[in-house]
Amino acid sequence: MNEATARAMIEAHFEASNVGAAGGGPGDEIARASEIYADDAVLEWPQGGERVRGKANIIGFRSAYPARQQFELHRTTGRGDLWVNEYTIRYDDRPVMVVGIMEFRDEKVVRERIYFGDPWEPPAWRAQWVELFDPREPDS
Repeated sequence: MNEATARAMIEAHFEASNVGAAGGGPGDEIARASEIYADDAVLEWPQGGERVRGKANIIGFRSAYPARQQFELHRTTGRGDLWVNEYTIRYDDRPVMVVGIMEFRDEKVVRERIYFGDPWEPPAWRAQWVELFDPREPDS
C-alpha cells in the first residue's frame, strides 16, 4: 500500500471516530470509522489482555462505549502494511497518550494493537539532562 493511501485512510478513520465521539452516541460515524477494518480484523489492548475479533464486534463494542471520547492524532509513521499512530484520547476530558499499531492487508486493517499511557509531571531531579516538548508536536 502506498503512503498517500495509508495516510488518507488513517486520517479518515480518526476524523470519523472524532465525529462519532463528539456526537456522544452510535451511528453512521462508527460505521464510517470502521470502514478501515477487514471483516476478520483483530483489535487488541495488550495492557489489559483484551481482544476483539471481527469488524462486527468492533462496531458493537464502539457503539456501546459508555464515555464520551475525543481523538487528537499527532503523528503517523509507517511503510507498506505497517503503520504506527501516536494520538491522545480524551475520556470525558481526561487525556491519555496512545500508540496504536495498525497492520494492513489488501488496504484494510487486519490487526490493531493499542497501548495507553497516562501523562505525568516530569520530576525536577532530571531537569538538567532533559528538554521539555509538546507531545502533540513530537517533531518540534
